[in-house]
Amino acid sequence: MDELEQRLTALITQVRQHPPHSRNWRFAMARLLREIPQLPRLARSSHPHYPDALNLTLEWVSKRISEFEPYSDSLLESFVKWINGYLSWRIIDLYSPDRDAPLSLDAPIEVDAGETTLLDRLADPTLSGLDGLIENALRETTQRIGLELELYIEQDSEGRLKNCYPRSSPECNCQLLSQKLVLKNPPEKFADVAREFNIPYTTVNSHWKRKCEPLLQEIACNLGYRQEQ
Repeated sequence: MDELEQRLTALITQVRQHPPHSRNWRFAMARLLREIPQLPRLARSSHPHYPDALNLTLEWVSKRISEFEPYSDSLLESFVKWINGYLSWRIIDLYSPDRDAPLSLDAPIEVDAGETTLLDRLADPTLSGLDGLIENALRETTQRIGLELELYIEQDSEGRLKNCYPRSSPECNCQLLSQKLVLKNPPEKFADVAREFNIPYTTVNSHWKRKCEPLLQEIACNLGYRQEQ
């Protein structure tokens, strides 16, 4: 078993050994999602919207990973073919002549219980119309980016967060503050952090607002997050 096969096996095992959507599951899933775009023989395309197809596929993997079962001695080969079974259709969608055509409310769509239409979905009292569908789609994308941002905070492999700190308090860096104020549930308060490190409340608050938040926003944008204009 080569290094990539071992790493992929470990990543999938880690995802499956944690309760879905738990903190450890999210970290493991984020690591797996980051590995997928580099996998050999993954379906690819030169189409300018290929990243959209890949993004949809990563979201699909995060929801269906429990259904994956290797069918050969090579988990890597099985995993790539499993992903390509979905990704290839998303690539085909990119070249569809109707891709930019107006959305048909009568077009059949697939749901867990069978087929329905978008018009029927809009009439569902549990949804807030078309805005609800759009919001759900955006939320799924944001959740994937959130997984990757959490992993980035924990690893900080480039040291960008850890090396950003008030001049007199290197221990109060953006990585630690992000862990305490963003990842921790419930989050800590600025006053508690200030007492822990024996530094002024205003120093913690100002550093977070002026340095850490903009840095996290920049990192999130690099991961694919787009703020509303």
